[in-house]
Amino acid sequence: MTDEILTLSHATERDVDLLLVEELRCSSAFRERFIAELARILGRQLSHCDARVSHSRRRMHSRREIDILLEVEGVDGNYVILIENKLDTSEQPQQAESYRSEASAIAADGLEFALIVLTCPDAYAAKATAFAAKFDAVFSYERILSILRERAGTETGELTERLRFRADLISQAIEKSRRGYRAVPLAAVGNFTRSYVAMMSELGIVLPPGPSMLKEAPAESKTMIFAPSALPKWGFLPQTRLVHQLREGNANICLYGWGDHFSRLAADMAPAFAETPYRLVPTVNKRANGRSGLMIVVDTPVIDNLADFDTQRGMIEAGARATAGLAAWFAGKREEIQKWASKVALLSASSQGEA
Repeated sequence: MTDEILTLSHATERDVDLLLVEELRCSSAFRERFIAELARILGRQLSHCDARVSHSRRRMHSRREIDILLEVEGVDGNYVILIENKLDTSEQPQQAESYRSEASAIAADGLEFALIVLTCPDAYAAKATAFAAKFDAVFSYERILSILRERAGTETGELTERLRFRADLISQAIEKSRRGYRAVPLAAVGNFTRSYVAMMSELGIVLPPGPSMLKEAPAESKTMIFAPSALPKWGFLPQTRLVHQLREGNANICLYGWGDHFSRLAADMAPAFAETPYRLVPTVNKRANGRSGLMIVVDTPVIDNLADFDTQRGMIEAGARATAGLAAWFAGKREEIQKWASKVALLSASSQGEA
């Protein structure tokens, strides 16, 4: 078996989310140790008889979500632990405060108390001290790593291997936080991308490839990002980007910042999309003070860029042609797009005035 396909190129925040959810849901040993360690951090007793865990739970009083909600049955009463997991993303405005108000609302519904806990690498907590201090406790990745490794040393067989794998994932997350992300090139992805670029030339599709399509791609790359010159450079446009997303099965043009005004733009923009395969989709920017984009999207076949290129050639061609068609449609809508841009400018000015 080739060792070129990496088990994990790197660990992401969602990887850690799901690992914690699985351990808290399926392993009473991990759950008991987690609660015991948390009790030591807090300097208080926390009993545990049974528990229920949920992921990305919609909050009652906010559009935001709770990363992990642990509902615990204790000897002296029930309580909840709201967990915010951070690997490398910045805090959102009023994020900790929102967790605190949600915890208070949940606790008021017949529970003994509610705690808010931040899980993150030690390096993250050291950099974001003010944010971390707003939580009842910080439960570090390093502490989670220690729990997993200790138990791996006491088990045998498949369970040992699973625990070691989980420990390695947490270790990768810690290293990512400490050193910053470094893309891992993968030859299979690079070969696919070169074949894609060559195919476009053969088909006469005039969409200039972006820099990431002309160099060794990182292992997790699943998107063809075209050069800025693939789209018009009209002065009224915001930053724009044309991409073909292989795994998600779409091509799209993103208009940066326009998603902030989607609800007030949709009616004006809708007529241009009648009887076309295109639709509007606002993005969600999770960065602090980040602005939402507005994507013009067309569906394409789902492609696996780790699989054989030639066996998928028909689907890849269809996706590339759909991407080129979207770009051509956009270039032919200058007058309408300029009107949309003018409305965005007015809405942005109004929002700044209200602020």
